[in-house]
Amino acid sequence: MDGNQISDFSRRYERLYVPAVADALDNRGLWNQVLGNDIVPLKLDQQIAGPAFTAKGYATIGHGTGLGSRVLEGLTPGCIAVWDASGDTVTGHWGELMSNMALAKGCRGAVIDGGIRDTKYILRANFPVWSKFRSPLDASGRWTIVESNEPVMISGVIIRPGDFLFADADGVVVIPEELVEEILLEAESVVAREDEVREAVSRGEPLAELYAKFKLHDVPARTGAADASASSGS
Repeated sequence: MDGNQISDFSRRYERLYVPAVADALDNRGLWNQVLGNDIVPLKLDQQIAGPAFTAKGYATIGHGTGLGSRVLEGLTPGCIAVWDASGDTVTGHWGELMSNMALAKGCRGAVIDGGIRDTKYILRANFPVWSKFRSPLDASGRWTIVESNEPVMISGVIIRPGDFLFADADGVVVIPEELVEEILLEAESVVAREDEVREAVSRGEPLAELYAKFKLHDVPARTGAADASASSGS
């Protein structure tokens, strides 16, 4: 996928909304593509879409271990930084300086499966970030990045470098790289149908009839592991 395609796909995804893309993935039987609802945006009015640039880190003791902030040198224009903190709940895994560096590299935003710090300055820079929590603690001496541009797993969802992420106020969805264009076209169709439904609802037409007419719930049944997961409440 070249830079022009990334720019075009990102722009078109950002005209949509995550629930519509999640619906398109459901229609393909891809039920587990949305990250946990504990990963939330700093600003509700921001949304981002682009290919994942992944990194994984671990808690550590001492300085000078791992890749650290040097990993940011690999960011590419239009990408989304995706940090897997390996369950660490102590430190800020992303902050002001990383945000400014990412902006300089043309990165569209960050999805952090962990914490952020320097929140005021990230907001001031208007850099879009989704994360789990905030912490004043510096990662130096506590946590470091050890891998980059390798597959990571967040909320049970595998994210490979190049997979597309789309994030808004409702959450973060992961689109497999090989399906980016197909899912985009299907989601655009979903949004067009939902716009028709909105107009019909405003005219007072019964919602149940509209669901049937526009086949808004016409998705494949969940089978196998998906059913087991659903029945267990996970």
